[in-house]
Amino acid sequence: MAQNLPEGLSPDSIDTLSELTSIVVKLRAATSPNNPTNPSSQSATTSNTAAVTGTTPLPSGMMGIGGNGLLSVKELPAATDNLRHKLQRARTAMRTLEDIHRASSQQEEEIKRLEDRRRKQAAMLARIQDEGIQFARSTAAEHGEEGDRMEE
Repeated sequence: MAQNLPEGLSPDSIDTLSELTSIVVKLRAATSPNNPTNPSSQSATTSNTAAVTGTTPLPSGMMGIGGNGLLSVKELPAATDNLRHKLQRARTAMRTLEDIHRASSQQEEEIKRLEDRRRKQAAMLARIQDEGIQFARSTAAEHGEEGDRMEE
C-alpha cells in the first residue's frame, strides 16, 4: 500500500532539471563561436546571450569558476558535483522504500485491485444516496410535507 516519502526526500530535493538546464546553458554559451570570450570567436561585439536560443535567458546568478557566468569543459565536473550529490541522496532515500523492489506487474495488479475497490465504493455511495433520497421523500409523504426537506 501507499506510504510516506522517506525523510529528506521531497520534489525539491530531486529537482535536477532546472540545475542541469542552467549548467548546459552556461556550457553552450561558453563554447559558442559567437562568444566574445571564446578564443575562436569571430565577433568581439556579440553579447554573451547570443548563444542562447529562443527566449531562454542566461542565468545571471550562476557564475562559472572564471566569474563571467560561462562554463568551460574543464569546469564541468566541479559544476555538476552538487547535481551528482543530489542524485546520490535521492537514490539512497529511494532504496529505503519497502516496495521499491516490486515488479511492475505486481504494482499493476495492485493498481487494478485499488481501481476496482474504488469503483465498488463509488457504486455503493451512489446506491446509498439514492436510498437516502427515497427515504426522505417517503418520510415527507407520510408526514404530509412537500419537497425534499428534512425534519430538524
